[in-house]
Amino acid sequence: MIHLRLVLVFGCTLTAISAISQPLVSRRGPTLSVGGQVAVPRGEFADFYKGYPTGINASASFPIWGLPIEAGGGFAWNEIAGEGRQVYISDNFGGVDEAKLKIKGNAYTYNVHARLRPLNGGFRPYAEVLAGMANFSVKSKLYTGAEDDRGSPETEVTNRDYTWVTGWALGLEVRLFPSVFLEGRFEKITGDRTEYINPRSIEIAPNGSYTFETQTSRIDQFAVSLGLAFSF
Repeated sequence: MIHLRLVLVFGCTLTAISAISQPLVSRRGPTLSVGGQVAVPRGEFADFYKGYPTGINASASFPIWGLPIEAGGGFAWNEIAGEGRQVYISDNFGGVDEAKLKIKGNAYTYNVHARLRPLNGGFRPYAEVLAGMANFSVKSKLYTGAEDDRGSPETEVTNRDYTWVTGWALGLEVRLFPSVFLEGRFEKITGDRTEYINPRSIEIAPNGSYTFETQTSRIDQFAVSLGLAFSF
């Protein structure tokens, strides 16, 4: 609740600033954002998971009736585990084929948001609240054939688990070129308990079989991102 009050105070301060300032651009349009992201586990999640998952995020935000209030949605992907090695797969004729097996643990987040963005010029701070769903899964990819002539891999997705997430975010867009902004963003995400891969437990045998362990905890985290925003 303390953090939510801080977001509200931040938003009210921006609204007051916008009320006494001359807007640089009067028309408000939708914004499309894309960037790189680093997640920082906290609390129970940090106790179980050691590392800082990296990935990408994207979002779209649309103004409501020309007001400084926007609504939209976003997506993020972070890799939480990764391992790969050469393996040897038996074929139907008693021979052995060389292949490459990759195991990845992925975290996908889908959310909707409500955003307060009072300023509409070249300097655009904003605050938002968000809610959505996180999906954790393990994906294996088997690449067969010669290393320089490998086609589409055989893909298997296992150990899917879902949980609800809520949170808030603060961001800043700074104009680089007409309609193009540099965007920095900080999020605080609170998530329920879910099951995900332990990245230190992945073992891949020479014959292509593999094992891994999972662990269960809350998935509370901070997320810091940097990217570009395009205003239309």
